[in-house]
Amino acid sequence: MRLFRKRPVLAAALALTAATLGALAVTSPAQAAPESASLTVTGDADDPISQGDGASFSTAAGDGFNVWGTENHLTVQVFDPPAGPWMLDLSAPVGQPLTVGTYTGATEYLYESPLPGIALAGHDRICPYGQTGSFTVTDISWGPHGYLERFDATFEQRCNYSTGSARGEVHVANPPAPPVLAVGVAVARAGTIDAATGEVTVGGTVTCTAPATVYVEGGLTQTWPGRRAEGNVRAEVACTPGAPIAWTSSSQSFSETPFRKGDVEVSANASSYDTTYNVFVSDETTARVAVRRG
Repeated sequence: MRLFRKRPVLAAALALTAATLGALAVTSPAQAAPESASLTVTGDADDPISQGDGASFSTAAGDGFNVWGTENHLTVQVFDPPAGPWMLDLSAPVGQPLTVGTYTGATEYLYESPLPGIALAGHDRICPYGQTGSFTVTDISWGPHGYLERFDATFEQRCNYSTGSARGEVHVANPPAPPVLAVGVAVARAGTIDAATGEVTVGGTVTCTAPATVYVEGGLTQTWPGRRAEGNVRAEVACTPGAPIAWTSSSQSFSETPFRKGDVEVSANASSYDTTYNVFVSDETTARVAVRRG
């Protein structure tokens, strides 16, 4: 099985902090809204973000959260408080995963940096001249494709040229990661040809681990000395787990040489989209099929 990732586009609500946080090129499953999350921030009077006021948000209190990231960095966003969105981004040094432990010397340079990264923004405020800080990850667990099961951390950030700091803690929890969709494809070893039109019909089966629309695409090739016939394989199947589901495809040759009875080489690729993890999954096979008149 092969996997192909998609990259999501960040919400417009993040535009305020984009200049500070950088371009967040991340891959993320469709779990942006966590099952439960909380973010608590306190700060000193000279801290430009908190200005000495506390802030506390949680899904239990009805606050809206988005969470996304990779094994290297994690972003937690509170997107609907009246004072404007809050966002916390924490990252490990480049090439390293976030793990349980304390990260010191964190800077505003969140990506492609040998140092850890930290960025806290809220109340429509950011650090105007960058920031430094530290954070401690006390629990973290990832499932497939960036599915975050648990994350707990404490943090402290100081804006440059400020004598005060903002500090707080963040908690995120989701159910155990659901399984990744898998699909399979097989080609039947016998097919038919219409003697009048030269149309070849081949088939086989697809399998899946969850209900999905599976697309089968590929080609037909038949060769003999000095000649080559070629056609297409195309089918769409509503797949459900359990027994294999049949597919069929019919094609005439698109080359100057028509098909005739005999062996045909069939290539078939079955693909589908995993809506849980926002990835394409596929399987492929080739087979020699004996084509006889139908």
